[in-house]
Amino acid sequence: MILVNGLILSDPDHPEVLPHGKTEIIGNRLGSVNLPNDLPTGWDGVIDCSNCLLMPGLINCHTHAAMSLLRGLADDLNLDRWLNDYIFPAEAQHVDSRFVYLGTMLSAVEMALNGITTFADGYFHMEMAAQASIEVGLRAVIGQGILDVPAPDASVSGSWKERARRFLASCPDDPLITPAFFCHSPYLCRPETLRAAAELARNNGLLIFSHVSETTWEVSEIKSRYRSGPVAHLDRLGVLGEDFVAVHAIHVSDQEQEMLCKSGTKVVHCPESNMKLASGAAPIQDMIRRGVTIGIGTDGPASNNNLDLFEEMRSASFMAKLRSNDPEALNARTVLRMATSSGARVLGMADRIGSLEPGKLADVIVVDLNRPHLFPMYDPISDLVYAGRGSDVRDVIVNGKFVVRSSRLTTVDEEQLKTWVWAKASEISEGLNLKSYGNH
Repeated sequence: MILVNGLILSDPDHPEVLPHGKTEIIGNRLGSVNLPNDLPTGWDGVIDCSNCLLMPGLINCHTHAAMSLLRGLADDLNLDRWLNDYIFPAEAQHVDSRFVYLGTMLSAVEMALNGITTFADGYFHMEMAAQASIEVGLRAVIGQGILDVPAPDASVSGSWKERARRFLASCPDDPLITPAFFCHSPYLCRPETLRAAAELARNNGLLIFSHVSETTWEVSEIKSRYRSGPVAHLDRLGVLGEDFVAVHAIHVSDQEQEMLCKSGTKVVHCPESNMKLASGAAPIQDMIRRGVTIGIGTDGPASNNNLDLFEEMRSASFMAKLRSNDPEALNARTVLRMATSSGARVLGMADRIGSLEPGKLADVIVVDLNRPHLFPMYDPISDLVYAGRGSDVRDVIVNGKFVVRSSRLTTVDEEQLKTWVWAKASEISEGLNLKSYGNH
């Protein structure tokens, strides 16, 4: 496969948009990148990218993909009420392996169409999430959920270790899938659980994720239990480290930011979910100055409510400017890195994805620049971040294969999926005594 013409942004760490000649994909890897186009017109296997921009696929560092089936179920609530009064009861009643498979497939389709080529997921029945990701064709870090309370796939309190081992034994062995663990939070995982989960992850060479310091309630609760904030609590337990990913990290003190930096802990920023749930504005600019590696995530589609990383980049930049009263905070180039090369570092994949370089995996998106909202174009990077939309993505290539071609999914039957999702949504509506709008 050879892509020709248009513009190219190959290295987000040194962001420069250049005229594009030709880029060659050999198998699942990039061969040559942006050499002069010396091909005759009409050459077989050539994809014309005129009026488009080639760039690395976007990396969504945090979501709960299966929760697309709960999208819109309980909006306009704070996190505590949203979880305890609506989401946890709905999950207890309806989440099973079929739910996870359909919900993850729906989210994977949405992400693919929006130019996301890799995502990090955390939920339950994660073998099914992995299967859905494979079928859609996305790269995924699949984090099996760990809690000390009963969960949809571990109904007995304290059975998380047995469930985690079963997950490791049954997670699909596929080049697109990387297994991981997801400890829900320090308030739903006891100290001994966090230590044991970190040990199990490290013994297997896996990442471990957790929601950390997401709300002021969480900080107060952890302080009342353990006499320190969540980050300091995790540091004292020996959980922080280069293989630990702290999601949200909104309410972190200067001292805790230093702990994150010194330990090599990575952070994922989810600005739109944080705004919607009024959880707060994370000090991202401060953490970047301290040297913390930060990626960007959408969070789950039930708390966002979409999976558009272009929107997330824009929101992250604007939130930082408002929080700091500084219009130069978290500029377009910085948030673009968070969604690409920095996200790859968060997921331990910087040697494989996050930039377009010969030998790296061929995860490439082609963005159609011929859109009214992208005119005129004085600075392509600013246009991408501040005016771009997921729907501007024309082509998506993952592992050297088309997942989206000319804005159409190539891997699964989208209409059949919608039919299955409507049927499942009708079950959920009936079970929760909600009005159903049916398959319109």
